[in-house]
Amino acid sequence: MVYFYLFSINKVSDVYIDKTRETILDLRKDFMKDTVNNLISEIDAERRAKTRYTEKLVKNTSAIINVKTTHTDLNFKDFAISFFSDNSDYEFWTVLLWNNKENKVIYISKNLADAPEKVTFNNVISGLSSYEVVTQGDETVVFGISKNYIDELVKSEISDTIRNLKFDDNSYIWINEIINYNGGKNYAIRRVHPNLPETEGMYLSTDMTDGKGNFPYLTELQGVNKDGELFFSYYFKEPDRDAVSKKLAYAKLYREYNWVIDMGIYLNDLQSYVDQTNEKSRALASRLTLVLVFLFVIILFLSYSLIVLIEKLYHRHSRKILESEINQDSLTKSASRKSGTSDLIRAFREYKRNGSNPGIMMLDIDNFKHINDKHGHASGDLVLIEIVKAIYRVIRSSDKLIRWGGDEFVIILYGLQQENALEYGRKILSVVSSLKISAENNEINPALSIGFTFFKETDTDYSDVLKRADEALYISKTNGRNQVNLIL
Repeated sequence: MVYFYLFSINKVSDVYIDKTRETILDLRKDFMKDTVNNLISEIDAERRAKTRYTEKLVKNTSAIINVKTTHTDLNFKDFAISFFSDNSDYEFWTVLLWNNKENKVIYISKNLADAPEKVTFNNVISGLSSYEVVTQGDETVVFGISKNYIDELVKSEISDTIRNLKFDDNSYIWINEIINYNGGKNYAIRRVHPNLPETEGMYLSTDMTDGKGNFPYLTELQGVNKDGELFFSYYFKEPDRDAVSKKLAYAKLYREYNWVIDMGIYLNDLQSYVDQTNEKSRALASRLTLVLVFLFVIILFLSYSLIVLIEKLYHRHSRKILESEINQDSLTKSASRKSGTSDLIRAFREYKRNGSNPGIMMLDIDNFKHINDKHGHASGDLVLIEIVKAIYRVIRSSDKLIRWGGDEFVIILYGLQQENALEYGRKILSVVSSLKISAENNEINPALSIGFTFFKETDTDYSDVLKRADEALYISKTNGRNQVNLIL
């Protein structure tokens, strides 16, 4: 019976290890899927924004033409040709001037000159994102901006964004553009690859293999053809190393561009997480085994049932701890940088979608290095903890306090109006300045420097607003500390 008990403990431990590995994989899968879906949302938002801008531009141009041709005695044909051909601002526009009486083309823009025989009103208009038609006498001019031009702008901007994205654990996003959904040789082109930028533009084939002889491109193509998305594993070179390691990847098809957007995470650090949690589990199981051996005759059956229950509870508790460690800073109990980054991305996406613009505050502790040097790192940790507690008493529960690194914090203040930003920042300064923290028979009176900003239309991602907040923080530092500055 003792042997059976010990054997059962090992089996439960094996199940626990498998569940731990499964939990970590599920968390990583969720992270990859959310990141790719957020990027796709950003692509759609950027396309809509550029479409709205071009519609406004085309309408304004139409108004200018109507005013000039209505109130001046101009030859419409000569004016229209000169207006579009002599102005460099319209080099990327599509323009067609048509003689209604003779039913023929009088003038076409450069981007239509490659195939003039295919130029018709319907062909031209179908390729435009926004356009206007102006008719005077026998001439009609149609002008606008092509869908292809907008898409190329968006592709270029998104590609640059991906190349500049930084993730932990050597993760990155890359893009393959499908040419032939049936696969085969040269079925796709590698458009973006931060790990191997020198390979961008190369053709891919479904018969290409990874370091272990698998066919990842074939697997990816079959998955997106079937379901539009998939998770799959393969072996690939690690960034800045010659080592080839196993990767878990998520791929999703963005059909409008024929893009397969991928994100991958290397799995070589997975075992360390499993070993760490398994060590705690085995230590607990060993202690319980000693107790149960001494009480075997009396409580054998009860003990066996109890240990199985404890293993289940411990697994559930470990999962909660694992999720908490990912989303919460262990010292101050504020949000972690990983969690905060997701909140900033979400806030930026909401701003782009509906104009909701939260205040973004960046702060750090004045002379924090001096506190550590004079009073010790334990006192420095205590200062961080007390300041975070004080800030939590000021901000609302819906706001987000993020430990960005060291003594630097970022706060997302939802619903804060720009005209109230400086007053709100001074309120936080006042609360923190009033703290009196006892450390090693000394009293520490901490102070903060704060930089404030909000999202702008010109921002391409959340990092732009952090740069402005950091600039405002720098102004507070250089102007004497213990103050707040705002940059809009």
